Amino acid sequence: MICITVSWLVLGCKFAPEELELSQVTLLKFLYLYDPQSCGRLYLYNITNVSDDRVQGNIVWPLQNSVAASFRNKIQIWLVLHLLWLLFAIINMTQGERSCSFYATLLPFTLIGLSLLVVDVVFASIFITEATHTGSEGAILKYMSQTGHLRAINERPLAPRRKKPIDTSWMALLLAFMSLRGIVQWIVNFWIVQDNYVEGVKRYRYQQSILGPKAKSPNDFLLNDV
Repeated sequence: MICITVSWLVLGCKFAPEELELSQVTLLKFLYLYDPQSCGRLYLYNITNVSDDRVQGNIVWPLQNSVAASFRNKIQIWLVLHLLWLLFAIINMTQGERSCSFYATLLPFTLIGLSLLVVDVVFASIFITEATHTGSEGAILKYMSQTGHLRAINERPLAPRRKKPIDTSWMALLLAFMSLRGIVQWIVNFWIVQDNYVEGVKRYRYQQSILGPKAKSPNDFLLNDV
């Protein structure tokens, strides 16, 4: 449900930059959470250049943001896989007394869980790689301007100069950490599958012991148990 909620907020453009929020939060939204082209509205970001005891202001705005657009695509993949996983989980839970339907949903439930794990690991590696390009405010603006869609009132210098720039690499690392929570989810998923499978085998063996030497094959048992 957390993934579905976050997906709805991102895809619904609910993470629009606000005036009184911290600059790091605004940068996070500019970099990942808000795509101006998809959301249909531009927002301005005010930066300050400090050089030789001189303070100069600058205003930038992205016409397009390939990083945020790529993140929206990742969110859509996440959302589809989580909805499918949730659907088969519900079906699996409601088919406990119907062996054929139960095992028919068990395989796609497991495969989708494995797909979620692979996707999360791939996305986490991408975010970790991006952390090397987003270590400061200036690095983020430079990273966003690589496609040529970042506009500024004063084109140079675009990136702010500070003696001790604020570390912003935590943004990409935070998303990488959130992606890796799929490992925990897969452990829970595997435990559910193993538990359901073991219980199904026990139930079949119990029925087989009742039927005696004329017990039917597992396939016949499953067909008659529907």
